[in-house]
Amino acid sequence: MQKRLLIGLGAAGAAAAAVTTGVVLNRGQKAEPPTFARTAPDTICIESSVQLVDGMTQDCLTAAQYAALRDRPVIDADGAPVELSLTGPQAGARVVRNCVEYDALRVEEWYAESGADMRREEYFLRACGALALLVKADPARSTHFAGGKADVADVRSIARERAFSIGEDADGRPAEVSKVEDGVWKVASPANEAVVYEIAHADFTGDGLGEILAYVSIGAVGGTARGGSIGLMEKPSAGGPCTFKAQ
Repeated sequence: MQKRLLIGLGAAGAAAAAVTTGVVLNRGQKAEPPTFARTAPDTICIESSVQLVDGMTQDCLTAAQYAALRDRPVIDADGAPVELSLTGPQAGARVVRNCVEYDALRVEEWYAESGADMRREEYFLRACGALALLVKADPARSTHFAGGKADVADVRSIARERAFSIGEDADGRPAEVSKVEDGVWKVASPANEAVVYEIAHADFTGDGLGEILAYVSIGAVGGTARGGSIGLMEKPSAGGPCTFKAQ
């Protein structure tokens, strides 16, 4: 059975996001994305119960607070700290427990050598990749994601991306999309299964328009091995489609 990457439910939303309904038209009748407002404008909010490091909760934090989380232990699917052994370019091994240690060694080309450490490294790729993006993010000024969250049509758009080997199988049947809980989606086809975890909605690209930071875990039906990618769900227009770009 697949181990979940979620641990409990966070508080239901300090500084929760709000978005105006409908599409705003300017004087030239050009469609504009609806404006996006937060009660805490200098923060980025974790939108689901996903946890990346010890002590992370469903809350709204500043860039400095996200940077401080890089010193916290990376946790596994059960919420326990992960110890990852990396091998150096010449010889020897070092154990890392947080993103500060991990990123410093990866810059020097240290790597996970054993199969077990490669599997443990997935937790670091997810946590450290997400925190790096959250530190640099700005609050979105506008968005095409209603309420800053994806809907079933958005996730269906991602399901069609062949990069995930999800979509139509050889028999032509489309993937089935179902909502597991708030911010968590399951995408299943006869051969493959993916789970999409929404992490946060913000402007990650500097254009003022909101994207969703997400983690996508994918594996073959009936198999035990799974791979994952941190990336951005982007929706350039109100009618979609929505795409996922790994970072």
